[in-house]
Amino acid sequence: MKHKLYIITGLLFFFTACEKEIEIGYRSVEPLYVVEGRITNEVAEVLITLTRDMDDGSKPTPQDNATVTVTTENGDQFPLSFGNDGYYRAAGLTGTVGENYTLKVTVDEKEFTSESRMHDAAGMDELYFQWLKVMGQRFVILTFSFNDIPDEENYYCYRIYRNGENYRWNVMHDRGNDGKNILVDIVCMTEKMAEDNKEDDWDDILYEGDEIEIELQTIDKRTYDYLFSVGLSDTASTNPIDNFTGGCLGYFAAYSTSRMGTIFSYAGIINP
Repeated sequence: MKHKLYIITGLLFFFTACEKEIEIGYRSVEPLYVVEGRITNEVAEVLITLTRDMDDGSKPTPQDNATVTVTTENGDQFPLSFGNDGYYRAAGLTGTVGENYTLKVTVDEKEFTSESRMHDAAGMDELYFQWLKVMGQRFVILTFSFNDIPDEENYYCYRIYRNGENYRWNVMHDRGNDGKNILVDIVCMTEKMAEDNKEDDWDDILYEGDEIEIELQTIDKRTYDYLFSVGLSDTASTNPIDNFTGGCLGYFAAYSTSRMGTIFSYAGIINP
């Protein structure tokens, strides 16, 4: 019999903390650089922007005047070039499990560095929807499970995409559950919310035929601590913890990714 750890995320704070796209409301008077970089088993890319005033609703403008390099622990350097989509990339560069990587960004005579270690991917084995009744309301729950990597302390970030767009995200760790099968339950919406179909709820409502994909990232503790602080910063009115030297905001993460997808259908929701 498989041991399962149940992690129900978002239920108690469903209407105020829905774990949507990573949106960081940086608190800053003077503009600061924001560096968001990753190297995975699929891609290596870096986005560089500047902070904006809290009441500025415009989209951040990618900065194209930086020198960006990724260095391996063996000293091999890979320059990243600015692309039309606003990201710096190096063609053909992907991460290797067990390797330490250092990201260096030089812009306007400022230098920012961060490092991260790439861990192995955790394989997912289940993905489905089910109903959960709480206090007279029925909730649609998205459930997925994966096998924790044994004999090491692991940290994870999951990202859920709906029709290719960010829908939910969160971080978690395997403390006390080494090598076990972990079952994660994520609150999506209430039955009444779907029936009422109000415009304010469109970002949360799942519709018949929506394409759902889960990306499970095996991240290091440094990345976990940063992303966890992002969630706290929304309620504590502070910036997330530093992930770079040199005074910029943002983070750099090396991680492995596994994916699983499904199509949302009301007929396919399980009644436990």
